[in-house]
Order: sequence, then C-alpha cells, then structure tokens
Amino acid sequence: MSSEAKTYTLTQLHISIENWVRKTFSVKSVWITCQIAKANEKNGHYYLELVDSKDGVRTAQAKGMIWRTSFDSIQNHLASFDLKPNDILKEGLEIKCLVTVNFHKVFGMSLVISQIDPSILLGDIEKQKAETRIRLEKEGLYHRQKELYFGPVNKRIALIGSPGTSGFEDFINELERNDIFTNFIVKVFPVGVQSQEAIQEITNAIQEANLYNVDAIAIVRGGGSKMDLHIFNSYSICSAAARSQLPIVTGIGHESDACLIDEVAHTRMKTPTAAAKLFYMNIGVFASSLSNTSKHVQLQVRELLSQSSGELQFYSGILYERVDEIIQINDMILQRQVGRLQYSFKTYLSEVKEVLNESLLLFQYQVFSDIQMELSQLDSVNGFIGQNIESLLKEIASKEVQQVKDLLFIRAQFVLGSSQDYLEFCAQKIGLIDPNQLFKKGYTISTIGGKDINQVKGDLMKKEMTTHSSGYCVLSTVKEIIIKK
Repeated sequence: MSSEAKTYTLTQLHISIENWVRKTFSVKSVWITCQIAKANEKNGHYYLELVDSKDGVRTAQAKGMIWRTSFDSIQNHLASFDLKPNDILKEGLEIKCLVTVNFHKVFGMSLVISQIDPSILLGDIEKQKAETRIRLEKEGLYHRQKELYFGPVNKRIALIGSPGTSGFEDFINELERNDIFTNFIVKVFPVGVQSQEAIQEITNAIQEANLYNVDAIAIVRGGGSKMDLHIFNSYSICSAAARSQLPIVTGIGHESDACLIDEVAHTRMKTPTAAAKLFYMNIGVFASSLSNTSKHVQLQVRELLSQSSGELQFYSGILYERVDEIIQINDMILQRQVGRLQYSFKTYLSEVKEVLNESLLLFQYQVFSDIQMELSQLDSVNGFIGQNIESLLKEIASKEVQQVKDLLFIRAQFVLGSSQDYLEFCAQKIGLIDPNQLFKKGYTISTIGGKDINQVKGDLMKKEMTTHSSGYCVLSTVKEIIIKK
C-alpha cells in the first residue's frame, strides 16, 4: 500500500488557489461578455451577479464588482456615448466589460470590472431602431406625417410632456413670454417620459389628442441619455405618431442620434424651446408677410389709380363729345317722329269721329225701336194683370189669414203653458215658507202682540209672549232676557 497522500485544509487549498490566481491574473485583464442577473449599489460600489446562459439554462455564474475608484472613469467613458451607468447596469442587459479575476479564500472568486464597452447595448438600440424603421416603411407609415399640411397659424396646441420638468416648463415659458405672439391655447396631456409605462402613456396621449379641436401636437422632453430616450424609438409611439391626423412637432432636447419619433414626426426641433419658437415664429413670419403684401397691394392700387385717372379724363372728354353728337342726332330724329305722330293722330281722330257718329245714329234708331216694342208689350201685360189681380188678391188674403190664426193659436198655447209653470213654481215657494210646514218639522214661532219676537223693538220684560207649534199655543210672560253674542 502506498504511503498516505498529503492532505490540505480548505483554507490551505483556497490560499493556494488565491496565490495562483494572483500570479496568473493580477496583472492581466480580460474582455468578457455576460448578462447582468442582479445589480446593487452601496457606498458608491456596484455589486453585480453575472451569468451566461444557453437555451434558458445558466452555463456560468460569477460575482462582479465595480469599485468606487473605477466608477468615475467608467462614467466618463459612457458619457462619451451619451449613456449613464444606470442605463447599462440593469438586470437583464448584456454587457461587454474588462475584468480582472480575483479570488478570496472566504468570499470565493469575483470579477473586478474596470471598463465597460457599450457597443453591445448600442448595437441593440440601433438594431431595434432599424427594425422599427423598416416595419413603418413597409406599412406605409414612415412618411405619412410629412404629407400633412402644417399651416403658418397654429394657435391651438396639444402638448404631450411631463409637467414640472425643465423641458416642459421651457416650452410653456417660451410660448407665453415671447414678443411676437402669445395668444395660444394649450391643451396639456401629462405623461411620464422615462419609465416603461411611459410608452403606453405617450401612445394613448397621441391618440387622445386627435379627438380634440387642436391644430398641432407638440411632444417635448428636456434631453436625456440614449437609454432615457430609447422609449421614443418604440413602434407603439412611432406608429401612433405616424397615424395621427394632426401634424406633430418634436422637441426632445438632443442634437445627435435622433430618435425614431423625430424621423416620423412632421417637424423635428432640437429642444422644447426651439419647438415653441417654431409656433410663434411661423405666425410672426406670416403676419409680416401679410403686412408686406398689403403694403405692396396698396402701392400697386395707387399706381393703377393714378394711371387710370389720366386715361379716364381723356376718355371722358371723348365720351362727352360723342354723347352730345348722339343726343343732337336723336333729338332731330325724335322731332321728325313727333311731327309724323301728330299728323297720323289727327287723321285717326277724324276717321274715328265719323265712325262714332254713324254708330251713334244707328244706336239711337235701334233704341227707339226697342222702346216702342217694350211699350206695346207693357200694354198687353197691363190688360192681363187688370183682369186677374182681384182673384189673386182674394186667394192670397185667405191663405195669409189662416196662417195668422195658426200662429196666434200656437202663441197662446205657449203663453198659457209658461204661465201655468210659473204658478206651480210660486206655489212651491209659498209652501216652503208655510208655518204649518215648519211646525211639522218640529220648529216653533214666538210672537209678542202678534209680531215675530225678532221684529219687536223696545223693552220685552213682563210682556206676554205666545209660542205657536203644530199642536198647541203656549202663553208665557217674559221674566229674563239672555242676549246671544
């Protein structure tokens, strides 16, 4: 049996590994690609969990660290790409970094990150932009905004942005405090501009703005890193902007590497301030153009009026002369026509007078003949009437007398009937006031000296009073009088 193999403690093993790693990797840095599973910051140090995976299965895992002493150089390097550390050091993102291997006998192996290359992330951003751009072009949306009319006067503006941010305030201040035009009506659609929820909020705001009576839409943000602005490359926002029936002006606040929404929008301005300036400058230029055009038109009108005045005077003189000639010629023609008309009228009157005289003689003869005929007919009628008038009068008189008799009989019956009804009514009224009727109902009547007690005046004391009822009369003497109030 061989001699026993040498045995080490775990500490000795880890010290050996630590020494070997220090000798091999302490002066050697390696570029690696990996995915961030976790990221935490504490006291200026970043503690990461780095992993590799294939088909959803982890194939490697290690701890990563960025010391505070290295953080400033990494931050400055990322800033040159318009990025911030927080844009890169997020869970789920893939990074390319320069690491040195460190092994500690207690904490195990870790990777110390000294540099970060953002090319992978930037490549993903540009790749997504390119894919979204191609999709918009295939759907015919990429150039649609450019076809909309963006007039010079846009007073009603739908503003999509985050109230309270510098970009939002810059836009509002520029609209309200310029010296050219400030009479704008701004409808605000508040949205977030940095979170993932902001994508849906901005998309909904663009769609909602199209339901209002506005002239244009302004989308503003006060700049930011490339990752901050990456939401404006999303298909959802760009598609909603392209489909908008209102022209969209962007003022995202960055000059290089325009977002895809800048490409899709009708007009891209560098900053929110520039976007606001576009609205009032267009109105100012339009107003100035109108003023210049008005002045030019007035000048042209004055020149035309001046030229036309001389021509008008010249042609007026010619026209007056021509009119005088025409009037004289027409006056002569009119005089001749009047003479002819007077002669023709006199001749016509003479002829008509002769015709009327002949017609009048004929009419007189005819009327005289008709009168003679009517007189002879009247004589005949008078003879006939004289013979029959007496018999007719007798017949008519007998008929009228009979009609009068009939009418008198009917009238007498009506008067007698009415009188009988009235007498019956009076009898009924007399019956209502008959004392016997009252007695039958239980009433009595008291009298003094034959008069109703209610009609007797003066002192009633010790006077004799008779009380009448249905069956008897009661005689009594008044001893006491109670007056009712």
